[in-house]
Amino acid sequence: MSQNAVGFYWTLPVPWVGFTSLPKAVDDAAKLSRTIHYQRELIGRYARENRFCLVHQEVFLEVYPDRASDQMLEPLRKVKELCEAQNALLLIVDFWQIWRWRHHGQLANWLKEAGRQIKICAIYPDKITIGQEEFSPDVHFSNWRNKQSEWILGKENRKQLALARAQELRVDKKTNAQIAETLNSEGLRSSTGRPWTEDNIRKLMNAASQT
Repeated sequence: MSQNAVGFYWTLPVPWVGFTSLPKAVDDAAKLSRTIHYQRELIGRYARENRFCLVHQEVFLEVYPDRASDQMLEPLRKVKELCEAQNALLLIVDFWQIWRWRHHGQLANWLKEAGRQIKICAIYPDKITIGQEEFSPDVHFSNWRNKQSEWILGKENRKQLALARAQELRVDKKTNAQIAETLNSEGLRSSTGRPWTEDNIRKLMNAASQT
């Protein structure tokens, strides 16, 4: 009888390209995220090589692009219950093994504690070929970090561009809701990269009027 296994895949949001949500279905998530695609492929190969039966695959998108949160604990609770119910091994890619990339304190603590109750296999993040393209986590995360730094440095510029356009629209008697809709349609994101809402347009305009 083959060993049951559960795959857990996670990644960070990328606000500068509008990647702030992730489908729950693993195939759909893999189409949107190269990191999820990589984890699914690597763990899938590992499972086949070891004749494991993947009974479930869980995906999770972190809340922040630059730090960990405890929001991961809920999907981890779910996979732990699945592992216990189906006597399954938890498979996860351990990105921390390469140049200390993507350390997640909450995840590390959870794995240490859960390892006393379920079997966990942390897989080394080797570079692999997916289709015709080689994927190296080291290179991918290095490029991502550089873009993240550029994004952070551009925060004030994004705010000023959006404010200038919002003020133009206010002259035309547009409401906060209409301004938010226009900025979003024109690709002028907020400083955090998230879409504008009526509420944060109000805060933006109020702050500008007080300076």
